[in-house]
Amino acid sequence: KMARRDIYYIEVVGKALDVLEVFARLPKRQLSLQEISQQLRLNKNAVFRILYTLAKHGYVVKENQRYELGSTLVELSNARLRHTDLLSVASPLLDALRNRFGETVNLGVLDSDQIRYIGVWESRDRFRLAERVGACDMLHCTALGKAFLSCLPFEEVRQLLKKQGLPVLTEYTIASFQALKAELEKTRERGYAVDKEESVLGACCVGAAVLNADKTRPIATVSASGPITRMNEERVTQVGQALREASSKIGAKLGAQSFAIDLTAGARKNRKT
Repeated sequence: KMARRDIYYIEVVGKALDVLEVFARLPKRQLSLQEISQQLRLNKNAVFRILYTLAKHGYVVKENQRYELGSTLVELSNARLRHTDLLSVASPLLDALRNRFGETVNLGVLDSDQIRYIGVWESRDRFRLAERVGACDMLHCTALGKAFLSCLPFEEVRQLLKKQGLPVLTEYTIASFQALKAELEKTRERGYAVDKEESVLGACCVGAAVLNADKTRPIATVSASGPITRMNEERVTQVGQALREASSKIGAKLGAQSFAIDLTAGARKNRKT
């Protein structure tokens, strides 16, 4: 850590970063105020104020008097991944899925309170669904969005949807938080999300989340979409299982790359000492 006597060092910023680093050091996802205070040897009032500020900016989420990392950190890590590692790792796997099923395959990341498309492998069928790279979609009524939300604590889901709410796009759109919670639990159990005409009439989409190296947070989400006339129950199950496998491979490869980078950085540091 930087010396506290450094005239450029802002101590309060340093303490806030120290708080975030506690979550990386300890194996538990959720921590109490007392646990964080003990780790940093700071009084609880100071730590509470730091946590309160971090929560206002989305860096932590408070649930049942315990804290865990928030979506803003995921967005920052996605900013690094979205144009480099993520696309290069995902491209061959998602291109293969497009060829296997003949439907459009998508790759998205969380951008504020929406899902942004950063990769689209368009179906070659004349009758197809396709979105453009850079476009955004809602979280609560798309397979990409629901797959992402299913991997988050529901209180964090509420916070993400606080601004946009649950707009009804079709007669099949989920319109209540109670129904959404039940849908996300179902999604978590089977490992993939299904959007049957919830965002666009006549369209069916299946999605799965890409998790980080320790499988605690979503960093991206993948989906396949096509006309509902081609996406029957058997097809949806096949696509869902394939997406789940592909997303797992993408997460594993990204984790391996990150581990290799960490080892390289450690080797450089050791050579200097």
